Amino acid sequence: MPDSKRITEVFPQPSPSSTSLGFKLLSLDMKKWEARVRFEGRQEFTNPAGVIQGGYLVAMMDDTIGMLTGMKAGKRALPSTVDLHTHFLRPVRVGVIEVVARLRNIGRAMVFAEAELFDSRGKEAARCAASLTLNPVQGTNT
Repeated sequence: MPDSKRITEVFPQPSPSSTSLGFKLLSLDMKKWEARVRFEGRQEFTNPAGVIQGGYLVAMMDDTIGMLTGMKAGKRALPSTVDLHTHFLRPVRVGVIEVVARLRNIGRAMVFAEAELFDSRGKEAARCAASLTLNPVQGTNT
């Protein structure tokens, strides 16, 4: 089964937050631990300056990193973001937004990841580094 089809094994239903952001998985490479996701930068996400408010951009990167970490953990643990440090490089206008995330260091209880966010012109607009804990699910062997 292609990696992109395996997502439904871990996440049978998209989360409400993913749905509200317009999450669409474009690619998933479980050998490289890398994912590319498309989001919808909607008008209702804009600030008074008419660009996407930074919190939405962070949520898109966090959503992508969380999904990828969840794929690594499978059903044995739930990832939880502990820290996410973001650099905003340029304003993002309404339109298609893509996030590329990768897991950099995977331990038993912690995962370190990074992501880049690209605007509708394909220009890098934000990047982040994150650390996540892996919280064991009750009733599974870890």
